Parts: sequence; structure tokens; C-alpha cells
Amino acid sequence: MSENKKSILKITTTVVIIAILVILVIVNRRNASVNDAMAAAHRLEIESAAGSAEYAFSEDDTYFTCFDTQMRRKNGDVFDKHYSGIEFRRILEEMGLTADDSTDCVFICADQYEIRVAGSEIREPGNVWLVTREDDLPLDEEQGPFMLVINNDEFSTRWGRQIVKIKIGE
Repeated sequence: MSENKKSILKITTTVVIIAILVILVIVNRRNASVNDAMAAAHRLEIESAAGSAEYAFSEDDTYFTCFDTQMRRKNGDVFDKHYSGIEFRRILEEMGLTADDSTDCVFICADQYEIRVAGSEIREPGNVWLVTREDDLPLDEEQGPFMLVINNDEFSTRWGRQIVKIKIGE
């Protein structure tokens, strides 16, 4: 292949790669702004086999409550925590959805980190929570507006902050 053709091929490849990167940045910015707007309005996108729906999280909900738990670390450190939120199984009930033994739910954080929770864990009373407050104060920007707390997670490793979307039946 001649030097001229090699140069044209390199330039073409570079232009295509740059175009793809620009498109990805635009799409991700759009998704981030949609997630930010939903979070500011205390709304979550919940996706199931029935389709996608928005859940309007309200601290006036009859199931919104305070609870105490412990965050446990692998090194043995234990921290007492006081949160306010709604048990996730109650959210599913309000939406007419259920989580059985064959149903996993995937909680997606703003940074696209995913946390998989089994249906049996969700059905366990007092175990899986979406919280909006810690120590009676709204979660800070780094944690919220929604945080996933799993009480029976041995080392609190599947707790997640900045939850923006939930997929049911993954």
C-alpha cells in the first residue's frame, strides 16, 4: 500500500473515532441531565417487564419511616446509622409489582455502578431500603438523593449511593 493511501486511512480512522467519541459524550450528557432532573424531583425510573415507569418518592408516603442500622466493614469497624426512607418492597407493592425468588432487581447508581439484589432479600421485612435522609438531614449531594441500604448485607458492601434507576427482573 502506498504512503498516500496509508495516510488517508489513518486520517479517516481518526475522524471516525473522534465522531464516535463526540456522539457518546452527547448521549451521556443528555442521560446525566435527565437523571439529575429526576433526582431533583425525587423521582426514580423503575423498569420491569411491564415497561418503564417513574416512581415519585415522597417523604409524606405512609411507609416513609426512620430506622436504625449498622454499617459493617470487613476490618471489623461498625458504625451506628440512623436513616429515613421507604422499604423497597413497599415501593413495589405501591406500583403493583412483586419480587419472587426468581426475580433479581438491579439498582443503578449515577456512575453506572450496578447492585444486584435477590427477590428473597427484598421480601425480607426491614432489609432493603431506599433512603433520602441520614440523621434526620437530607442526604448530601455525594450520597443522594437516593441511597440503597441493605440491612442484612454482611459487610455493607452492596449499599449504594446516588441511585438513579432500578431494573426489576434482571
